[in-house]
Amino acid sequence: MSKILLIEDSISQLALMNLYLRDSGHTIINLTNPKEALNKAVLYKPHVIVTDVLMPDMNGFEVCRQLKKHPETQNIPIVICSAKNYKIDRIWGMKQGAIAHLSKPFSRDQLVQTINKARLSSPKNYQQYRLRELVELYPLEWGTLANVG
Repeated sequence: MSKILLIEDSISQLALMNLYLRDSGHTIINLTNPKEALNKAVLYKPHVIVTDVLMPDMNGFEVCRQLKKHPETQNIPIVICSAKNYKIDRIWGMKQGAIAHLSKPFSRDQLVQTINKARLSSPKNYQQYRLRELVELYPLEWGTLANVG
């Protein structure tokens, strides 16, 4: 079906995601060290990248920025899968280039549906759609995003 690069430092979470996605016909590339994400993405050319946010050495937002800056990986859809589920985290992830945010814990259906949507969607169009949707759902005080970072 499609090739998915999973970036997750928790071995148990990685195993669960593998089980769900392999059962759905996807090929999985596992990565526990986020610093290797760019090299592995260039090497394997996955259809979708899924990254955690809270990881040692480099967080998922940094991974996302790095991948979006590189010409060979900039168009690969990125899904953030994290327990970090505040509205500002969702919006910040979209600003870094992610096209979707999946909250932990998640079900098999939620993971598979998110991956399939990401795989079939144009990254630019989907990201703009999700960012608009999030801003409508979670209106922010003027200047909130300007003060983040």
